Amino acid sequence: MLGQSLILHAIRRFHGDRFRPALIYTPAAVMLVGTCIFYFGTDLINVRAAIYSATSFIQLVLSMRLLFTGFRESLRPPARLAAAVLGMIALLLLYQALHSIVLEIGMLESRNISYVLFVALYGGLNVLATFGFLLMANERLHAEIERMATLDSLTEIFNRRTFVKMAEVELARAERTGTRASIVFLDMDRFKDLNDSHGHAVGDRMLLEFVGCTRNALRRQDAFGRFGGEEFCLLLPETGLDEARQAAERVRTAVAAMKVRFDGLSLSCTVNAGVSGSEIHGSDFERMLRGADAAMYVAKRNGRNRVELDPVSPQSA
Repeated sequence: MLGQSLILHAIRRFHGDRFRPALIYTPAAVMLVGTCIFYFGTDLINVRAAIYSATSFIQLVLSMRLLFTGFRESLRPPARLAAAVLGMIALLLLYQALHSIVLEIGMLESRNISYVLFVALYGGLNVLATFGFLLMANERLHAEIERMATLDSLTEIFNRRTFVKMAEVELARAERTGTRASIVFLDMDRFKDLNDSHGHAVGDRMLLEFVGCTRNALRRQDAFGRFGGEEFCLLLPETGLDEARQAAERVRTAVAAMKVRFDGLSLSCTVNAGVSGSEIHGSDFERMLRGADAAMYVAKRNGRNRVELDPVSPQSA
């Protein structure tokens, strides 16, 4: 019974749910009391078997329910396997409980073909459930490794390598279909001064708030990546230069209006944005990035908190 409760505990921990210790100890305590009453008081093995089977059935159904409905993400095949096997074990134990009550004899006392089948099925299904749990843990590990390889560890937006790959794929698709794509290079103003004055904890909080604010100003199909430090890049599919400049203005305005309160401080920041796109450089992402970077430095020279177009763009004049 303690083992069944620990399965339930493990599933809840796996999905980050809060756990009440009573879920571990109560079923085991019920089983212990029942065993004592019907062994030392009145020796009824069929009643003991029924108590164990019924209590285990409840625990297994709760575990199965968590696997099917307690997921915040979609139910993956390893979890389906574990849930299905737990369901089969629960049905097996329910059969044993009914067998013990109706025939007044426990499966493990009958010593016939039913006994052999029960032991074989119960042992085999538990091994299969364990295999399902191992697959769940392995899948979680691979997902975590993939997340670490593709996302920035602090802001959890795309890191530079992943963003560049996505941008190259999108630009190739845009060239193939005859559509446009643009990028916006963003640089937070005087971020180093903020870190030096208030420490890295404040700087990290400002980065997180900046990322959240920028995300809210973007469309669902837009990609957002961190290039390092206070430098970020946006990829805007099916977007021309004028639309990209408007999107960059929305981001700039939202960031300028942002107020961050942290550790007794009230902080704000501004951002410089440089815009470039496939209208100028075709599908060459490196040239596009250099153009957006150059435009961002133009914004700094022209007074900061600005949006500028790629200097080689006719509209930049």
